[in-house]
Parts: sequence; structure tokens; C-alpha cells
Amino acid sequence: MNGWTLSRRALAVAALSATAVLGATSTATADQPKSPVDSALDQLTHEVSDSVAGKTAVANMAKTAQLVAAAKLENIQFTPFSYLAPTLGCGFNMPFSLTQAMAVSGVTTQNKTEIALPAGNVSFQAMAQQNGFPLNSGLTVAWLNVNNGRSGITALDDRTEYNLPALSKTVDAGAGNVIASLWGTIDYPNARCVVLPTVGLFSVADTPPPAPQVDPAKPESSAPTTSATPTTPATPTTPAQAPDSPAATAPDAGSGTPAN
Repeated sequence: MNGWTLSRRALAVAALSATAVLGATSTATADQPKSPVDSALDQLTHEVSDSVAGKTAVANMAKTAQLVAAAKLENIQFTPFSYLAPTLGCGFNMPFSLTQAMAVSGVTTQNKTEIALPAGNVSFQAMAQQNGFPLNSGLTVAWLNVNNGRSGITALDDRTEYNLPALSKTVDAGAGNVIASLWGTIDYPNARCVVLPTVGLFSVADTPPPAPQVDPAKPESSAPTTSATPTTPATPTTPAQAPDSPAATAPDAGSGTPAN
């Protein structure tokens, strides 16, 4: 056996060893379980089915989730979504306008009433550039908590006290960073707004909002104020009589002299 044969055998053994190592690595990678975020994104993709807007929304969420993981972002305080949603079919600049979407946790205002949301809850809201009251809401929000893996696709179907669409919805996403994408339609008396997907990233606290503090040193504005020292009615005074007035010079009771 010459040196050339030994070299060829050594190269063959090295190639086989490398192939075995690569095969083991690929098998280990394939066997790794998916993260809760990846599983949630797969579930959301399945739920949107054949909806083009839904698939776009979930794809945007997946890209945002990658950015969050790469940058290790925490405590995202942006209340509005990342950009105004392009909207077709309605608005002040027909046929193209913009819709504002936002997410609020803690204390929010609905129907001119402040509502303290429970810990872990987030309220999604939208506002289109269209005059009049909405008649029907076809808006949808897909959301994903990248910290606990919770996710869902929820319709913004809250109603106002007048039984009109409120264009809002509150979900229990749990504490953590929440990625959301909003899209859908809003029907008005003479127009339909087609809202294209927008995406946002928000932080949801794990503690309830603090209760308003009342300063005990300051009386409430509605309480009547009372004086510390009681007041007594003033004693009426008798006007003084002049010394030369007729009533002041009464006749002498012991005098028997008649008056002339």
C-alpha cells in the first residue's frame, strides 16, 4: 500500500466524519421545539386563512417580533401604532385617507368616561378621518404577547351607549410586550372605509393603575365649608335719647302743682 492510497483513505474518512457531524447538527436543529412566539405566529397565520390583509398583518407582526428579539426591547411606551393606517374609500381627501390606531393600558377614556383597566389588559381603539357616526365595524386586531406567548385575533365590536360601534376592544393579553396589527372596514352612512394593516408594539404592566390620591389637608370641593368659631346673632341696640327731648323731661310725680 503506497502513500497515495493512504492519503485517499484518510480523505475519505474525514469526509465521512464531516458528513456525520453535519447530519447530527441538522437533526438536532430540526428537533428543537418552536418558541411560544413562533407557535403563536403559526396559529395566527392559520386563523387568518386566505385573507390577504390578515396574512399581511401577521407577516408584519413576525418582522416586528424579530426586531424585538434582536434589540431586546422592553417597556415600549408608544401609545399609537407605529404609523397611520392607509385607508381607501372614505375620508377628507377621498378616495385616500388615514386611520389612527392606538393601544392603551392602565387608564383609558371610553364614551367620555375614565375606565381603569385591570392589570394585563390592553384596549385597542381606532379613529377614521370620516364625518358622521359609524354604522358598522369590521375592524380586526391580531395581537401577540412576546413574553408569555398569548395571542388572538379579535374583532373591535364594542358598542356605545347609543348602540353604535365604539371602534374599540379590550383583551387580556397579560403583562409584557404586545405586538398588534389592526385592519378591516368601517361603514358610514355614505362611505365604507377600507383600513389597510398597521402594526404597533406596546408594553402592558402587571400591576393595576394606582388609585387617585386625596390630600386629607384639602377639603373636597363638593363639601360645604364651615367656620371653626360659631357666630352669635348681634344684640340689637336701643337708640340713645337726646337729653332735651320731651320724653326725657317727665313731670315730677310728687309735685302737686298743676300744669298751666
